[in-house]
Amino acid sequence: MTVPTDLFAFETLWRQYRVCRRNKRNTINQLRFELNAEAELLALQQELRERTYQPGQSICFVTDGPKPREVFAADFRDRIVHHLLVSRLERVFEPAFIHDSYACRKDKGVLAASDRLMVFLRRITANGQRPAYALKLDIASFFPSIDKHSLYETITHRIYDPDLRWLTHTILFHDPTTDYRFKRGARHSSPPMSAAYPIPAQKSLFGKANERGLPIGNLTSQFWANVYLNELDQFVKRTLKCRYYVRYVDDMILLDGNRAKLREWREAIAAFAESRLKLRLREPDVEPQPVASGIDFVGWTTFWNHRRPRGRTLASCEARLKRFAHHELQPVWTAVALRLDTQRQADALPGLRATLASYSGHLRHGAAYQKWVALWQRHGWLRAFFEHEPQEPWRVQGRWPEQAVGGLRFSTQYGRFIRRAGSGTLVFCQVGKFVEFFGPQRLAATQALRLVRVSVARGGFAFSVGFPLRLRDAYIGRAVRAGYTVVEVDEVDRLRRTCASRQVVAVWLPAKWGRQSRGERGVRASSTKVLSV
Repeated sequence: MTVPTDLFAFETLWRQYRVCRRNKRNTINQLRFELNAEAELLALQQELRERTYQPGQSICFVTDGPKPREVFAADFRDRIVHHLLVSRLERVFEPAFIHDSYACRKDKGVLAASDRLMVFLRRITANGQRPAYALKLDIASFFPSIDKHSLYETITHRIYDPDLRWLTHTILFHDPTTDYRFKRGARHSSPPMSAAYPIPAQKSLFGKANERGLPIGNLTSQFWANVYLNELDQFVKRTLKCRYYVRYVDDMILLDGNRAKLREWREAIAAFAESRLKLRLREPDVEPQPVASGIDFVGWTTFWNHRRPRGRTLASCEARLKRFAHHELQPVWTAVALRLDTQRQADALPGLRATLASYSGHLRHGAAYQKWVALWQRHGWLRAFFEHEPQEPWRVQGRWPEQAVGGLRFSTQYGRFIRRAGSGTLVFCQVGKFVEFFGPQRLAATQALRLVRVSVARGGFAFSVGFPLRLRDAYIGRAVRAGYTVVEVDEVDRLRRTCASRQVVAVWLPAKWGRQSRGERGVRASSTKVLSV
């Protein structure tokens, strides 16, 4: 047994546990660990101090993105150890990293890397007045090709603490392919080592004899990737004297006004990577390209004064919406409209909202306004659930032209839902034995359905118009034939005769927003519980 050090103190483990669970509060492994967190951490502390700790079983799965990737997700208990190790190694290696390395570092990331590239482009082109060239390089099968022994030597060259060395060796040389549970996905369900396994041999950890490869999905792998390529960064900056150089994981951009010099740098980088790091470039003969045509980097096509989203990003968003429509919705077609039964798909809307919010947050940082609006126009059914407000600009590029992407607004509060309904939407709200329209809805309903206003004041909504509940189906047909989307809201859980909780139970889409042919499917909706009014 070694003498206990501050590295494995209970306070340190508890702190890393709190950090680790921050985005994992609803996962099964975290909940199971949290039931008896103190005892689990004490047991983990004893294993670390006695050096009997060994990583547990991983979950192996293949991502469903455009490029399928093999991921080994560590157990929650092991994630705590990963955070502990990286927090200590960062203190030593972070000061040694160059400024323009942007992956898995605090206050940096994809957007910061793209911003830095735009700064370099403005400098080297004098705001677009001078020609310049860009050399884009990346490592072939980077994570599966990392040599573990070379990486360990690089780490121990700066680390002298015996506990840190032991823990680094334990995690680095753990082979996840010997103890894993395969999780089948929607698109990739073939297990590893089978003929239909979508990951090629050079991109998989299987068959590497634990000599090469870091598992994608672990915090330690992301940090060690920076440690491993730091030698290459130093070579480019100190030896080659490249002034404009940006790296994100294994994607590298070098800028210069001389195309021949970029070719020389390419050959020098390829030789250095192969001799010192035992890596090879994916395209060793790639030619420098003029920066005026844009640089494809970290999800954007970047110019000196603006950036545009890659076509693959928009295609991925389109594919998600279509997959949502084709595989998760159970629509009911009627003679006049597509009826979305929101009570049957109670979990759809949160996932759809998360998808749209993610893409909206990404696209708002570039020149994507027209394409974002076109996406909403192609999927008009989205207006029944979300507000698309393109008039709200976000200033995201300092002195550059403002780029605006339509905002995503959704509220479960019933009053706001009615007030913010678009001009093409009618909310059929049940009030006892009647269907009524409130606020701005009453004017549209009066014109579309030819209703008569009822002079009865409702709190917060002024006057209302409506009709008996028994005529609802007839008026729904009239509204959708007029081109309106109808949101059907019913009373549920009526309490004390005066208070009722209301819930969206169905959405009716006119034919122009529905499918173009009988072979297509619509889009799924979800129940949206609203506040009592």
